[in-house]
Amino acid sequence: MRNILRIAANDLRLTVKDRTSVIWLILFPLALIWFFGQMDGGANPSAPQISLTVDDQDGGWLARELVAELASEQVALVDLANLSPDEASPAKVRTLVIPPEFTARLLAGEKQKLRLEAEAGTSANFGFAAQVHILRAAGRTLGRLAEVEIAGVAAGGNRGPRESAEESRIRSFRALGDRSPLIELAVSNAGHGRPVPTGRAQSVPGMLTMMVMMMTLNIGAVFLTVEKQEGMLRRQAAMPLARWQIFMGKVAGRLLVAGLQATILVLAGRYLFGVSFGNSPVALVSLLAAYCFSAAGLAILLGSLLSTPEQAESVSWILSMLLGALGGCWWSSELMPKWLWTAAHVLPTAWAMDGFHALISFGRGFEGVALPVVVLTGFGLLTAALGSRFLRYE
Repeated sequence: MRNILRIAANDLRLTVKDRTSVIWLILFPLALIWFFGQMDGGANPSAPQISLTVDDQDGGWLARELVAELASEQVALVDLANLSPDEASPAKVRTLVIPPEFTARLLAGEKQKLRLEAEAGTSANFGFAAQVHILRAAGRTLGRLAEVEIAGVAAGGNRGPRESAEESRIRSFRALGDRSPLIELAVSNAGHGRPVPTGRAQSVPGMLTMMVMMMTLNIGAVFLTVEKQEGMLRRQAAMPLARWQIFMGKVAGRLLVAGLQATILVLAGRYLFGVSFGNSPVALVSLLAAYCFSAAGLAILLGSLLSTPEQAESVSWILSMLLGALGGCWWSSELMPKWLWTAAHVLPTAWAMDGFHALISFGRGFEGVALPVVVLTGFGLLTAALGSRFLRYE
């Protein structure tokens, strides 16, 4: 075991010592994660905010309460009254106009009309969503006002000694808004859904999967062909080492390189790009170990079959790009035709992406990665066994 670890540590040392390898192992994947994440929606998938400008031409207390009711995590409000003349024009993309004397006329029982204006080219879907939020806020505001009026608070039933009818109405209105909801809706998943992963929830695992495979194949296969070409394997075979120890050392060396890169990219995805890899560290570590082992086995197989570093470099680049595209690293596999998605599961990248999405996008635990871990481990064993069969030390 000591000899195997010594060979593996030497391969890792040679890789880290090469400055260009560090760029390809770390910096280039991070740039790709950011780039593809921006193209595919930027931040993690969540309920997007609706930008809404408010033109309050009334200024009354009911208009202010309506605007406060409208503000939420889903609606980003911009008040035209708080903007300078230079800022006001570009802010009016989608504007809710509250008419003059809105408060007085509403209290008098007169029908009022709110107006939602949208500039040409704005998203129709966001416009419909804005309408829904406005109707909900208006409904809650009117319901609370009706409850205040029915209770007779405005007539002085609960009025303080120095409080006007309007002040009493406003106080009671706000008190109703602070109480707990009379009806609550509990929402839960009925099973495991299949939303299409987008943004960084797609780009972080996608680029991690592709770049770990790409760098492991490139560095691992190229180093092995160099060792064959320069006679390093032959000299190692002449040492008091069993050939299986040399071979296992080579596999372990590729596994260490892949594991180091994968660990750095996972940490970067979590703390630089804010992507959660789920709540099961055991599932994540198992998936990463199985995938890195599959990449190490394939690198050894390529290095055993190919004769020159130039061949190894060309084949590893082309093969890793193909594995990335078909395995769902560039785009979500849910967007692929069903037959292509099924066929792609002869590749380790497809199984790795299934496992990552199970943890990141679908909230599953170890049961979500169990099958990918088994398949990836089997793929690594198969390719490593074939590599040992074709590797020549002379």
